[in-house]
Amino acid sequence: MLITGASSGIGMATAIEFAERGACVALVARSEHGLDRCSAAVRDAGGEPIVCPADVTDRAAVQAAIDRATAAMGGLDVVVVNAGAAAFGAFTQTAADDFDRTIDATLRGAVDTIREALPHLERTQGSLVVVGSVADAIPLPLMSAYTAAKHGLRGFVDALGIEMRSQDSRVALSLISPGPVDTPFWDNVATQEGHLPPRLPGAYPPEDVAKAIVSCVDRHRSGGMTVGGLMVLAGTVHSLLNPLSERLLAHFAGWARTAGQPGPGARAIHEPAGRGELRTGLASRPSLLTRGLAVAGGARAAISRR
Repeated sequence: MLITGASSGIGMATAIEFAERGACVALVARSEHGLDRCSAAVRDAGGEPIVCPADVTDRAAVQAAIDRATAAMGGLDVVVVNAGAAAFGAFTQTAADDFDRTIDATLRGAVDTIREALPHLERTQGSLVVVGSVADAIPLPLMSAYTAAKHGLRGFVDALGIEMRSQDSRVALSLISPGPVDTPFWDNVATQEGHLPPRLPGAYPPEDVAKAIVSCVDRHRSGGMTVGGLMVLAGTVHSLLNPLSERLLAHFAGWARTAGQPGPGARAIHEPAGRGELRTGLASRPSLLTRGLAVAGGARAAISRR
């Protein structure tokens, strides 16, 4: 299998989850330090890591990384498209280059990865899992570029899925939409107004997103999954109670602009930022919905293998 954004957070948690099954895992990210730490964690968990440094905004580098991975492993059974980055701040204060780089890292990099990986997955009738966000349904104020990228990613995956069905593709295409996750992502944003995003309690641990990804692979059926029952509820409330929900989000944005710690962020949209860390220290809680679905999916897969 191959994972982008594997140098920290969700990507690293997913690599470890599959490594515990003895998988051979190609790790793709820019940070060689982060990849080295993730590689060691994969090896310790019982997997076989292959380090493929690449920036997903560089199309040629993505192609080279996938070529290297398929040559080393003899093909691809699973691809997890996870890399992403963001700028944080009001749109009117966001530098045009930071906005564009967010789109490049989060949307165009995902599309380029899928373009290169899909032919390999067609040969193995494998699984393609794309990590989206609840931002594709609930707008995130102060993260307009990221919200636009995740909306675009959902639209692309939906359209691609229809095309694949019309062509009788045997590849299982899944979109995972996590709520807030306790990862270094929040410290790696490029801040526009001098403050990091506020650290809100109640984020989900990255391991829960990894379990959701594994569940999609086990099912080998196309579809989507939201990580966190509260996120399902929040999406429904936002859809049914507009414009009230937008007023509440506007009040939140006014508070959040300066509620976080001062600092420029790691600016992952421009520089390697992954340090081989799973979490950043938010007060996280498990998603009982996701864990329940993962247990059910694992049981179904075990029954099918028997």
